[in-house]
Amino acid sequence: VNWCSENVGECAETAAKISNQEYTMQYRVKQNRKNAIWVIPFAIVLLIADFYLIREIVIPETLDLFNLSPVVRITPLSPMIGSFWAIPLTLIVAVIANAIPFKKRTLKKVECILLSSTCANIFFAAVGFFAILPLQYYAMPQLGYTHCNILEGHPNKDSMDWVKKPDWCVRGKSREWVKEQARLAQ
Repeated sequence: VNWCSENVGECAETAAKISNQEYTMQYRVKQNRKNAIWVIPFAIVLLIADFYLIREIVIPETLDLFNLSPVVRITPLSPMIGSFWAIPLTLIVAVIANAIPFKKRTLKKVECILLSSTCANIFFAAVGFFAILPLQYYAMPQLGYTHCNILEGHPNKDSMDWVKKPDWCVRGKSREWVKEQARLAQ
């Protein structure tokens, strides 16, 4: 109080800065709460879509490969799909952390986790294209498979279908047909 009475100009300037910082913080929290209304549902939809893709693509492909199934489909981006769940989950936590006025140190930790999970997904995408794609041309023939991209339902040029017997690689036939042929051959 004694210092303020001697330096009235500096005291008023400091009070204005504090008031401005509080206003900025309140405005930021208000904006983050508005953003949370659409970011959280969007992140939940991403999370559900990722778990669906894991269940429908990653797990069946992995099981087919481990069980040496008569037909195997390899999608190079499968490792990225399997790790993508961390991004929407961290995004939800980050939005909640920013909507509640946490300390800057806590927010920095959440941002660091979000950045790390994003970098991990970029790494898995690179591994998918630069390691899995070429590696399958070496490993799959060693396991007794033949490259076959003419089966029905082949999704794109990056996904590869492999069959145990070259006779089962018939244009227009499905992967289920190949599995049926394998059952009949036993």
